[in-house]
Amino acid sequence: FGADLIGGCKWSWLAQHWTHHAYTNHADKDPDSFSSEPVFNFNDYPIGHPKRRWYHRFQGVYFLAILSMYWLSMIFNPQIIDLRHAGAAYVGIQMENDFIVKRRKYAIMMRAMYLFLNIYCPFANNGFNLSTFGIIMLMGVAESLTLSVLFSLSHNFENSDRNPTEAFLNTGEPVCWFKSQVETSSTYGGAIAGYLTGGLNFQVEHHLFPRMSSAWYPYIAPTVREVCKKHGVKYAYYPWIWQNLFSTVSYMHKAGTGANWELNPLSGRA
Repeated sequence: FGADLIGGCKWSWLAQHWTHHAYTNHADKDPDSFSSEPVFNFNDYPIGHPKRRWYHRFQGVYFLAILSMYWLSMIFNPQIIDLRHAGAAYVGIQMENDFIVKRRKYAIMMRAMYLFLNIYCPFANNGFNLSTFGIIMLMGVAESLTLSVLFSLSHNFENSDRNPTEAFLNTGEPVCWFKSQVETSSTYGGAIAGYLTGGLNFQVEHHLFPRMSSAWYPYIAPTVREVCKKHGVKYAYYPWIWQNLFSTVSYMHKAGTGANWELNPLSGRA
């Protein structure tokens, strides 16, 4: 219930995260890939696509500012009432079952407790003023950036696979689930970054072995890289988090402007 303690919801997160793992970076089936639309696009849609907007050309500049509001969108999300995650439901995940229905009252109770302790109590004890509001928002922005930035750079970086099913759609070649998980994810740093992020930096290893304790990821990562190299699978590794972040900002800019779809005059390729 750690998610509920920081303003999220365990059961809603499970519905989204399971779907994300099954369809990583799929433009139509991965909730993480389209949950930010139409404010900004994680998906690199072709030029002229109806989901493109004129302001997406500037998303490389403003998307981090929008991510700082992640906490607000989380604690005031009305989906807590029925635990029907919109993204998961959109791709066909059935959440109207006994397991979910019986837990709705607990989810609502924990969200009410969170709002009481973190929103009502500060105002009740310190007065309804800008200073108290600022302190609450400082907490919210810090939490937002800590979570959403780490989430974003894990799958949105230069040369990440944006459509794992492309080969199947074009040639009928079966999708290799393991290959798709590696080429849609990135890993940065090592053991220390793992201790500080709870293993979020080892996103490749996490997607390959989602039920394995993150404490083991630093030990299996070198072997995973060797196996990927042996079989010609692209393993994205950044020694430092800032390198991964720069790659993410660059990707977001190009995804917003459509630069990856423009003709390269030196190569003659689109």
